[in-house]
Amino acid sequence: MDGFLTQLLTMLGYQLPELLACVAGIAMLTMWVPAAPGRKLALAGVALMLVTTLLRVAMSVWQAWLINNTADGYASLSGMMSLFGAFGMLLSVVSAVGLVLLVWGACKAMQATRAA
Repeated sequence: MDGFLTQLLTMLGYQLPELLACVAGIAMLTMWVPAAPGRKLALAGVALMLVTTLLRVAMSVWQAWLINNTADGYASLSGMMSLFGAFGMLLSVVSAVGLVLLVWGACKAMQATRAA
């Protein structure tokens, strides 16, 4: 169990910068930015990125738990590992969509200030 806790903390450490950045982004967009064109897009993008980061953490925990609690270790989970890889790729695509939404919202806000 001690090794599993170390794995959990390590996996959380890998995702911590992105988690903090997403939470800070949501806080800034909700508290510091007035309602403006593009704000909802930017919030949706950051929220999407936060959800994918949390899902990556959950997936990593589940993967580590499966490896630690399987009698044969990694060998019996080789088929499951390909599913983890595919799900991780899907999460990357969804996170990229979140980034596009964030940039799109920023562009709309900049265009609105330029027109004013």
